[in-house]
Amino acid sequence: AQFSSYVERLSQFSQALEEVIKQPENLSTIKTIEENQFSFEDVTLQTPDYEQVIVENLSLSVQPGQGLLIVGPSGRGKSSLLRAIAGLWNAGTGRLVRPPLEEVLFLPQRPYIILGTLREQLLYPNRNQETNEIRLREVLQEVNLQNLLNRVNSFDTEEPWENILSLGEQQRLAFARVLITRPSFTILDEATSALDLNNEENLYRQLQKTHTTFISVGHRESLFNYHQWVLELSSNSHWQLLTVEEYRRQKAKEIINISVDNSQARLEDLPNQETEVNPKINSAKEPPPESPTTTILTEVEEGLSHAQMKELSDYSLSSIRSKASQGKSITGKDGLTYRYDKDPKILKWLRV
Repeated sequence: AQFSSYVERLSQFSQALEEVIKQPENLSTIKTIEENQFSFEDVTLQTPDYEQVIVENLSLSVQPGQGLLIVGPSGRGKSSLLRAIAGLWNAGTGRLVRPPLEEVLFLPQRPYIILGTLREQLLYPNRNQETNEIRLREVLQEVNLQNLLNRVNSFDTEEPWENILSLGEQQRLAFARVLITRPSFTILDEATSALDLNNEENLYRQLQKTHTTFISVGHRESLFNYHQWVLELSSNSHWQLLTVEEYRRQKAKEIINISVDNSQARLEDLPNQETEVNPKINSAKEPPPESPTTTILTEVEEGLSHAQMKELSDYSLSSIRSKASQGKSITGKDGLTYRYDKDPKILKWLRV
């Protein structure tokens, strides 16, 4: 009776799969071309039910050895593009040019942990390749997992790895696979989300040394340091492709515009000073009170160091350095906004 229930469930599952893989009639699909490159040619990607357009008329090419970072608010289709690359979603129009999937290594946010030995974990997906233990030890050192061997007997030890490795260790293990396999193309979907910035920087530096072409999805500002191009997905299936430098400048301008708009809005809420000015001040011909507009986008001469900004804000020292290099502003605990002046004669955080 138990076996019969299993067979019934498997039969229903098989029928469901057949329904899913049936090509819908009179509906267009994205044509996939296998070549040794990544490019989207006028691709419009839709959800499998064809009810929603995720991205429209996308055209771009990722050059060999370079990195593309896909950003945008949650639900805008970042992971959906990766599904299209993997061949899981093909509803839409246009051409997707990509290498054969056996030349691509996917690193999801939660890595796939197999049952087997430590050696097999590191060699996955090519568990039969010959790699000596010296090289395996070097790779563990490169991804900051050198202490892992202290917790197991050898590379041939079998353990419930998903239970004994934290998510951060699993993500570093996934990068170890990249360093051993050295694929021509790598796809990373929030692959460093559980890591601190130092480990993230180390892993991406190691990845760049392999000269692989990689596409990343992520939210962290630190990821801009390791990519040359940014693809931003926005509402209404819109998108834009910019260099990292152009994208940073664009966002800096948006921050300034928002700050000015907010300041102007606050000023409009202030009482009319012409009608409420103190008559005693006017009669004595003393200067009127300082107008709040004099504090808008006016930088003071004295500046603050990174360490002083750390005490004044909730950011770590590394985050402060990152924001300084990117030209981003910081709002301190005092409610004021500070921006780093890169002038060699200043090199300080100035109040805005």
